Amino acid sequence: DGVLPSTRETFDQIHREADRLSRLVDDLQELSRVEAKAYSLDIRSVTVSNLVQTTVKRLTPQATAKRITLHSNLPADLPPLQADEDRITQVLVNLVANAIQYTPEGGDVTISAVRQADEIHISVKDTGVGMIPDVMNRVFEPFFTTRGVGKGTGMGLAVVYGIVKSLNGAITVESEPAVGS
Repeated sequence: DGVLPSTRETFDQIHREADRLSRLVDDLQELSRVEAKAYSLDIRSVTVSNLVQTTVKRLTPQATAKRITLHSNLPADLPPLQADEDRITQVLVNLVANAIQYTPEGGDVTISAVRQADEIHISVKDTGVGMIPDVMNRVFEPFFTTRGVGKGTGMGLAVVYGIVKSLNGAITVESEPAVGS
């Protein structure tokens, strides 16, 4: 209708915005399902090493593109977890992808696990930009993002939080600006 010029640049911009809106709708649906517990959990025995291998394999191309090294530090004697493999993999992939996103080129991201009494503590540590306390206190809130408009929906960590809670787990964040999270 002559409102916008019919150029390749205009169509690319419209396509990018449609993709962003589609991601937002998908993320909102996922958060809604998590908050309403409107999905079934397939709880079974899963090994932490398999979870970590799947995560590393999936995110190695992203890490390699930024010259970030992915490490894992897992004791050989970890017992299996009773968890939903797909959901806990979703949690790890999201956490590691965020670590890669906020780690400068040449940095490191490490996935570790330790057994403490009858619990297994899995951590994702990066050598990234870190967070100030105000950001750290809000990272699990829906729509909270520090990447700016159009760069993320701010839903990923809210979904992670909901999944971990639905699995009767706990999630925390520790961070120091310019040191990592």
